[in-house]
Amino acid sequence: MSEGHLSLFYKELEAGRLTGSKCKACGEVFVPPRPLCSRCGGETETVSLKGEGAIESFTVIHVPPVFLKDASPYILALVRLEEGALVMGRLLGYDPSKPEEVKMGLKVRFEALKEKHGEKEETIVAFKPLEA
Repeated sequence: MSEGHLSLFYKELEAGRLTGSKCKACGEVFVPPRPLCSRCGGETETVSLKGEGAIESFTVIHVPPVFLKDASPYILALVRLEEGALVMGRLLGYDPSKPEEVKMGLKVRFEALKEKHGEKEETIVAFKPLEA
């Protein structure tokens, strides 16, 4: 896998699709894509992901990266996708001042979130509850 595969990840993200890489040897799935499996060292291939999973952990971000400074506070969730990959993304549909409302195991689905920061628009990984 080359740097082009990571570029493909961001192009697909901008188009509203989630991609990752899958190890040809052991089947482990990673997001974002990587050239080699960190589990067994095998080569990987790019795969499209359904983007549904469950929250394994989360935190409220009060001091965000510079490009998200206008978005804080927000909830950042660690989601285990049905395909097995762990993915971090913004959790939508919940008030960051009420984190007790977020439940471990909550079923969520991927959403590409477009945010404008000055003159630049960024597309980031986000998740929203399946029932929403």
